Amino acid sequence: MSKTGNRPCFTRSASKTQIPVNLKGFWCLLIVTLLVTLLPARAEEPEDQYLRIYGLVQQADALNTSGQPGPALAKYREAHKALLSFQRENPQWNKKVVSFRLNDLAERVAALSEKAPTLAGGGTGTNLTSTPQVKLLEAGAEPRKVLRLHPKPGDKQTLGMTLKMAMEMKMGETETPAMKIPAMKMTVDMTVKSVSPDGDITYEMVLSDASVADDPDVMPQVAEAMKSAFANVKGTSGTGTKSNRGFSKGTEMKAPADATPQVRQAMDQMKESFSNLAAPLPEEAVGPGAKWEVKMLLQSQGMMIEQTAIYQLVSIEGERLTAKSTISQSASNQKIENPAIPGGMKLDLTKMAGNGTGEVTFDLAKLLPPEATMHLHSEVSMGMDMGGQKQPMNMKTELNMRLEAK
Repeated sequence: MSKTGNRPCFTRSASKTQIPVNLKGFWCLLIVTLLVTLLPARAEEPEDQYLRIYGLVQQADALNTSGQPGPALAKYREAHKALLSFQRENPQWNKKVVSFRLNDLAERVAALSEKAPTLAGGGTGTNLTSTPQVKLLEAGAEPRKVLRLHPKPGDKQTLGMTLKMAMEMKMGETETPAMKIPAMKMTVDMTVKSVSPDGDITYEMVLSDASVADDPDVMPQVAEAMKSAFANVKGTSGTGTKSNRGFSKGTEMKAPADATPQVRQAMDQMKESFSNLAAPLPEEAVGPGAKWEVKMLLQSQGMMIEQTAIYQLVSIEGERLTAKSTISQSASNQKIENPAIPGGMKLDLTKMAGNGTGEVTFDLAKLLPPEATMHLHSEVSMGMDMGGQKQPMNMKTELNMRLEAK
C-alpha cells in the first residue's frame, strides 16, 4: 500500500510542480522537493547513472534542434555538471567514454554561451527561453505609473504559506482512491542585502519553519513521511538576485548540514522556484485594468513545460497594487528522466495540460508580495515502462495555496 502511495506522490508532484510559475512555481516546486524525500533510496548502478545523464544530453539536443537555444544551454550545463560529479564518484568507469562526453558537452556549452546575451534579451522570435518574456497587452486607465520594486538594504520580510493538495491516479484499468495530502505550513525569512544603482536586489532567505497539519483523513504513513521530509528541509537557506522588475538573475541554495542525499539532489530543483517568487512586471507605465502576458519555459524534475500567465491589474493604491492572474500550461511529448523516480522506471509524457487562477497583492517597497492566493488544476498522461512492459498512467491534481505576511 505504501509503495503505491509513493508513486503518485512523486509523479503527481512532478507534474504539478512545473505547472506554476512566479509565486506558484516556488511552492509547488518546494512540494516536489519534500515528496522526493519520501521515496526509498536505491543504489543506482553506474550504467544507469550514465544513461540518465545521457538522457539530459538528448533533451538538450532536441531543444537546440527545435530552435530553443536558451533552454538547451541550461540543459547542457546540467548534464555537464552531473557528468563531472559522476566522474568523481566513478573514476574507473569507462574513462574514455566519460572523457569524450565531457569534452563534447564543454564545446556545446561554450558555443551556446557565446550567444547568451541574445538568448536572454527577448528578441523578436516566438521561442520560449528560461528568461520570462513579458508583453504588455493593455496599458489600463489613467493615471498610469511605472511599476518597479524598490526595497532598501536591511529590509526583512517573514512570509507564511499554507498549501493543500489532493491527487488521484489511474494506472492501466486500475483507479486508485483520491489521495489527500496533509496541509503543509512553511515560514520563509527574507533579508535584502544590497540594491545596486540600476535596481538589482540581492537577498538572503531561510526556510525557518515547516510543519504538517494533523488530519484524520490522511493515511498515517503518508503523514509521518511528510513530517519527516519537512524536518529535513527546515533550515534550508539561499541567496539570490532580482532585477527591480522581478526578473531573477541567479539563485544559490544551501541544504542543512544533516540533509539526506535526496534533499540535496532536490535543492537544485528548488533554485528555479526561489528565483520566481515575484511576477515579472511590465516595462511600460500601467494603470488599473492593465494586462500583461508572461511566457516561460519551465524545467524541473525532468519535465519541460510551456506556460503562459496573464496578469490583470485590479487596483493601485500608493505602493500597493492588486492583480488577478490566469495560467495555462502544456507540454509536448517527451521522456522524463529523473534519478528520484523509484525502481528505475522510465516515463514517457504523452499529454500535460494545466490551468489556474490567482490573486496577488504587491508592495513595491517589498521584495515579495505580502499576500497571495491561488488554485491550480492539472491533468497528466504518461506511459510507464515497468520491466519492459508499457503501462499507461493518468493523473489529476488540485492545489490550493495561501501566502501572507507575518
